[in-house]
Amino acid sequence: MTHPSSLLAIAVLAGVVIGSLAPFLCAWTVVPAMVAAWIGVGLGFTRRSRALGSIALTIGFVAFGLWAGAREVGRAEAPPLKRLFDRRAAEGRDGSPVVIIGRLRRDAAETPYGATLSLAVEQVIEAGRPRPAPGGLRVSVGGTQVPAHVAAWRAGRRLRLPVTLRRPQRYLNPGVADQERRFARRGSALRGSVKSALVVEVVESGTRPAEWAATARAWIRRAIARDVGRVSARSGGIVTAILIGDRSGLDPETQRRLREAGTYHVIAISGGNIAILGALVLVALRVVRCSTRVASVVTAATLGGYAYLVGSDASVIRATLGAAVFLAARAADHRPPPLNTLALVAAIMLVATPLTIFDAGFALTFGATLAILIGVPRIYEVWRRWMSDATGRAWGGVRALVLLGAATVCAEAALFPISAYAFSRISVAGLILNFAAIPLMSVIQVAGMVVVVVSAAWPALAALAGLVAHGAATGLVESAALVEWMPWTSQRVPPPPVALMAVYYGGWIVWLSARRIPRLRWAAAGVTAAAGALVILAPAWPSPGPVPRWRPADLRVTFLDVGQGDATVVQLPDRSSLLVDAGGIPGSTFDMGERVVVPALWALGLRRLDWLVLSHGHPDHLGGAAAVVRDLRPREIWEGVPVAGYAPLGELRRLAAVERTAWRTVQSGDRVRVGGLELRVWHPPAPDWERPRVRNDDSVVLEIRWGDVSVLLPGDIGAEVERDLTAGAEPAALQVVKVPHHGSAASSSARFVEAWRPDVAIVSAGRANRFGHPAPDVVRRYLDAGAAVFNTAEEGAITLVTDGHTIDIRTMSGRQLRLKANR
Repeated sequence: MTHPSSLLAIAVLAGVVIGSLAPFLCAWTVVPAMVAAWIGVGLGFTRRSRALGSIALTIGFVAFGLWAGAREVGRAEAPPLKRLFDRRAAEGRDGSPVVIIGRLRRDAAETPYGATLSLAVEQVIEAGRPRPAPGGLRVSVGGTQVPAHVAAWRAGRRLRLPVTLRRPQRYLNPGVADQERRFARRGSALRGSVKSALVVEVVESGTRPAEWAATARAWIRRAIARDVGRVSARSGGIVTAILIGDRSGLDPETQRRLREAGTYHVIAISGGNIAILGALVLVALRVVRCSTRVASVVTAATLGGYAYLVGSDASVIRATLGAAVFLAARAADHRPPPLNTLALVAAIMLVATPLTIFDAGFALTFGATLAILIGVPRIYEVWRRWMSDATGRAWGGVRALVLLGAATVCAEAALFPISAYAFSRISVAGLILNFAAIPLMSVIQVAGMVVVVVSAAWPALAALAGLVAHGAATGLVESAALVEWMPWTSQRVPPPPVALMAVYYGGWIVWLSARRIPRLRWAAAGVTAAAGALVILAPAWPSPGPVPRWRPADLRVTFLDVGQGDATVVQLPDRSSLLVDAGGIPGSTFDMGERVVVPALWALGLRRLDWLVLSHGHPDHLGGAAAVVRDLRPREIWEGVPVAGYAPLGELRRLAAVERTAWRTVQSGDRVRVGGLELRVWHPPAPDWERPRVRNDDSVVLEIRWGDVSVLLPGDIGAEVERDLTAGAEPAALQVVKVPHHGSAASSSARFVEAWRPDVAIVSAGRANRFGHPAPDVVRRYLDAGAAVFNTAEEGAITLVTDGHTIDIRTMSGRQLRLKANR
């Protein structure tokens, strides 16, 4: 077998996937499978049957992967620390701090609001007594004292700190991944917060290697800040990211531009960085006349030390392990096939950290390498033959460009469905920009290394190298302007179904395998091309999630789970649609529109919007609107009371102009009829004075009425505006009310609830929010009025489907309700 390690890697991968997704299978399948594997291996050896032995080994590896995947999922999603938190929550003590003792898994990262710590918790102290409670925890430290203490929070050190624990925020919507589960599988089952850096105590230093590595990282950061950061903080952040993988110094705008351009990969440590460092070390050792064996061993050790220094990302481990295997074979005068080496590295990573399969970086790094190893030699051979036939020589002068272009094409062809699935983006700009980005990355890395090495001894040379690194970093970022000149080169797209991706990659496998069957190869090529075209053309793929069946003649209203915010999707019987608000998190860089609202709209089958209604301009309603405008290009945007000089609305207006979206002001009395359905604006009236700021009481109040069913969306109005709405209230036979202002005690007055007589009340609030929404008295008021109360914090997205006479409601948690008009 040419690539025996591939059998190991594929078998372990299959087992890990099955064990992670269905851990219950482990209990009754692993032991019989392992026994069968041992028996099969024994029979294969005694009978000298390679086929039987290979089958038995495959079964054994699958069983091992199944056990490893199931075990790691259990450890990640239900560690003792999370069980302790659940117990405290059941006792009502989840809001009080608990003293944690744990080791830092990586250096603290400074943020605009303090610092973030990643801890491997060892003990929890309750009532003065320590108790083991291992688990992963990510802690936010606030306060003005953070800059004075952050340098002491180094990877490997043990800390003692009082932490208020909480679950990670999750947004349960169709088409949106469970963030709580994702964070747990990445090693952080819980989140926490500390009010001040003064209460974070370093109780023990790390091991000597850990301290050395932390000191080296600190030295590198200082050198780069001094010789690159003084010229440009952005360039300093890029150089730091490329040298030690620390991306905390990159501003969100730079990261966004590089992602859209498809060149973000060059600032993540991967095979290119390892190859450059390895080549420099090998050349230096050969210059001093070291033997091949010694040079290979020293280089492998250097790369291992570098990997320990920069961390344990999948790309770093893959590249370092691959280089180590190659160098070890070189030292032993071996030349293993590259594909065999790649498969062996993948198998080792899966055995060591099974849940790395849920990291998109794992698929991207191995997928790109596999595609390059398979495709580049074929493309280069065709080019070489063609050029030799055409000119009589192989044009060696452009060989590097051909190889770089071939590698880029192969990697893009292999990865664009994965990028669409994981990041909802396809970028062809990278096909062009990589010709500049990869050489620029090489210059940045080498110049940055020069800065670090000579910073103390030769300041003038360090300053010059810093200028070179700055120039290359600037070129890297500014090359991303190609996307601004040609927007079609980078597009946000709905994630393709897994089945479609399987067809795409299955077609490639058949095409590569069926060399002697031309017809089958042509058929496979056609299927692959069709599947790839569907990924690129990106129709909206409706999610099969727990939503009621929707017929084209029905009205569907989905109250999205956007935490402590608002976003309501309305799909009308004539297939038109509107979105009322788009969620958002005040003071956060988390883009609720891009990460939550837009994927949910795609999952509901929408690729365009007809109307976007902004109830008012507060960030928890407006924050996600920009992404909605960019990705779904609504025909019109409605607002109520304009607020001149309010920057977020001004920026949205400019974006709407770019996307050719009309902007309209709506006021009480406005009506829009769509077939037999009516959209009625109840509030606000025409303003008689200019607003200096956004106000809750200026919210657009919209009613959707169809037949016997009415849905009232009142924004964040308070009791004063509610009084104005009661006089003209005309509740329908089946009345649905979204509870005003997330269930605030200052809203949902008794008079308002009595006037509208809701059958269903929908609360949009965040899980364990700091405002205490919805207020218990508000919930009781609706229950006493006979309404069924639903809360997105508990139920996730709440979907209502009606034919105008009956209502079917289903939530992401599985709760259901059916109502029929009887009055």
